[in-house]
Amino acid sequence: MRLMGHRRNRAPLLVALVLALLLFSVWSVSAQESLQPKKAPSILFQQIGKPGGTLTLRLGASPKSFNFYGVIDSSAYTIMMGNVLEPLVEANPVTQVLEPALASSWDVSKDGKTVVFHLRPGVKWSDGVPFTADDVVFTMENVLMDPNAEGNSVDRFTIGGKQVHWYKVDEHTVKAVLPQPYGAFLQVLSQAMMVPKHKLAEYVYPLNPKLKPGAINNAWTTNWNLKDIVGTGPFQLAEYTVDQKVVLTRNPYYWKVDPKGNRLPYVDKLVYLIVPDDQVALAMFKAGQIDRMVISGQDYPMLKKEELAGGDIRVFRGQPVQNTPSPLHVAFNFDEPNPALRAVFRDLRFREAVDYAINRSRIIDEIYNGLAIESGVIGVQRTNKAFYNPAIEKMRHPYDLKKAAELLDAMHLVDKNGDGVRELPNGEPLRFTLTAAVDIKEHQDTAVLIRDTLQKIGIKVDLQLIKFGLCFDKAMAGEFQAMILAFGDQPDPQLRKAIWQPGWPLYYWHRSTMTKDGKLNQEALLPWEKTLWQLFEQGETAMNPAARKKYYDEVQVLFMKELPVIFLVKGMDLSAVHKDVGNAFQTKDGVTVWTNYTVFKK
Repeated sequence: MRLMGHRRNRAPLLVALVLALLLFSVWSVSAQESLQPKKAPSILFQQIGKPGGTLTLRLGASPKSFNFYGVIDSSAYTIMMGNVLEPLVEANPVTQVLEPALASSWDVSKDGKTVVFHLRPGVKWSDGVPFTADDVVFTMENVLMDPNAEGNSVDRFTIGGKQVHWYKVDEHTVKAVLPQPYGAFLQVLSQAMMVPKHKLAEYVYPLNPKLKPGAINNAWTTNWNLKDIVGTGPFQLAEYTVDQKVVLTRNPYYWKVDPKGNRLPYVDKLVYLIVPDDQVALAMFKAGQIDRMVISGQDYPMLKKEELAGGDIRVFRGQPVQNTPSPLHVAFNFDEPNPALRAVFRDLRFREAVDYAINRSRIIDEIYNGLAIESGVIGVQRTNKAFYNPAIEKMRHPYDLKKAAELLDAMHLVDKNGDGVRELPNGEPLRFTLTAAVDIKEHQDTAVLIRDTLQKIGIKVDLQLIKFGLCFDKAMAGEFQAMILAFGDQPDPQLRKAIWQPGWPLYYWHRSTMTKDGKLNQEALLPWEKTLWQLFEQGETAMNPAARKKYYDEVQVLFMKELPVIFLVKGMDLSAVHKDVGNAFQTKDGVTVWTNYTVFKK
């Protein structure tokens, strides 16, 4: 009897134990808030990689800061964008189709003015703090839209003079309210990197009245404690040695997995070696000190020959679908202090003459070894099926020195004293300085070729060859006469509005279209610039893709007709990688596949 009684007494204990275990299990899941990871697109994989190892890449210049919104600096963007910081919505690295990222889904209202984003559950910053709606609202309202932040995106999120506003619905839901429909909204959002409120709020002026406007620019500088620079990307900053290297390590909380569910990234470390000189970088690559690098058209034949001879490298010639290499252009300063020269630069006949005098075929063959194409305009290339306007093909000026000379003659710019140089109406020689990057061989060689060609039609050109960073600084300050520069392409023209629409800082060849307080200067606009400005506004707000293409088709035609800048060539996507790096390959369409978080060391 005691035995039976004992058995009866054990049953409730067993039930209680099972319930306790179940409750513990439920508590564990809810307390940790299980991550809903995103599977990286299968198109990025040739095979499932193995974890471990170090990936070493080249960086052409030292970063000026690690603050994505506090600086305009390509090195800072290379390090932070996609490595440390990531957006709500992202473009597929190969197809450019928009996909969920930190936002797992979104809903758009019927009128196109409200978009509700549902944040991916379980995402954490690299320091383990949860990523929430507060971070999104903070980024979009207080950092990205701060006009005093050097790298702000005010232009991209201002529609018809009014900005997009963001509101927290709950911890994992945010709402964007647009002043009017905005066809490019999700596209521009793919370039908006989220930053942590818990690390940066104290450096934002509106949230801390003791600060001065622009205080955000002083945060996350290169001498910052790197442990306090956190993100949701695959890597986190670990070490910076000035002018030598930047070291990143795996983010243990990263939210993407491979097709088999393995946590990404594969490599433990990502190292950027700072190597300004192209030839030194090439030597380091050949010696195995750099795993992968973008190469020039001049280096391609030599490296391809080495690959075919059985070397341990693979060399890719990809279709020019990526943002870089950037297409070159020539710009003349419409605000040149010399009134006689300024009048020449603003005369369409002069810009047409220069366009006729540029031998693009020679640039492609001699400088790029045939590995380039004639550039489209405003960053829209032939491979961009969504926005490219084929009508511009018939508007291209062929290489014709006779036609160039006739245009200059029609302007009464003639050589009166027989010294081989034409004179301006005031008797001064038709002479200007062309500024180009000495540390980018294609830029330097193109400048030399243009100088020599223009001399044949009586234009004296002096070269100013300086580092690319100084070229950019001079362009932004308006301290140049003529400039060879390059801006990367984007899949949607709206992402380059701040460059190609008058009234923005990067519209550097006619800076007077922007007032000192950063507003549009209507009085400075030339007649065709008024049309250009309006077309960008219309393309921005149209929701119908066909209507948007129509507006940007007109923009491309206007650029070809008026030549605000003269576009030259766009290099192919050339790169080389060592064979011990996996998941670096080309698709059947000739697109080079590479992301830092999916490649691995074999």
